Formats: sequence, structure tokens, C-alpha cells
Amino acid sequence: TEAELDDVLNIVAEGRAPELAPVLRKLQAQGTNPVSLCIGATRHFRALYTAASDPGGAAAGISRMRPPIFGPRRDRMLRQAQGWGAAKLEQALTILTDTDLQLRSAGQSAPAMALVERMLLRLAMLAKR
Repeated sequence: TEAELDDVLNIVAEGRAPELAPVLRKLQAQGTNPVSLCIGATRHFRALYTAASDPGGAAAGISRMRPPIFGPRRDRMLRQAQGWGAAKLEQALTILTDTDLQLRSAGQSAPAMALVERMLLRLAMLAKR
């Protein structure tokens, strides 16, 4: 399931929106919690923001992360951070925070998984701008 969560996060961060629904359905069928998806996405985008906003450049930011990221995952996250840039990642983190607050509020009107799916789709579309 964690590998599939990484798949979802990479699909979103790389703006591959058409690929999102089938992977989300698979995660949902396995019982993945919408709040867990939101938390995982927030961690991923926070890491990208940390790298993108590093004064030494995204490569320096990725290598200074705790724990440091190595191998193919490092290269992929580096490309994602550079593609998004700090300003768009700030927007993404705002969207993630708003969705997290909606998920945790008592009076939410939409089903939780629908909120998360909509949020991930918005992020994937934002990646392409």
C-alpha cells in the first residue's frame, strides 16, 4: 500500500491527472483512509517545498533533508521540486491544509474520499500550469 501511496503522490506531483482515478480506486478498495492520503500528500509536498525553497537550489535542499533522499527517488523528487517551484508549492500546501481541516471538521458535507480525490486532482492540474 505504501508503494501505491507513493505512486499516487508521484502522479499528482508530475501532473498526470488521467492516471489518478484508477490508482485511487485501488487504494480505496484496500481500505486506505482519506486522512492518511492527505497526510502523506502533505509530507510529500512539504518535502518538495523544503527542497524548492532552499537557497542552494533544489538539489541542495533534497540532499539536506532529514533523512536524506538517495537514488532514483531523489532524482524524481528533485525534478518535481524544480518543476513546481516554491510559489506553486505554497499554493499546494494551502490546498492540502484546507482539505485536512475539512476532513477533520465535524460538519463536513461531502464524503471524505471525494474531498481527497478532488484535492489531488486540483493539485495535479496545478502542476501543469
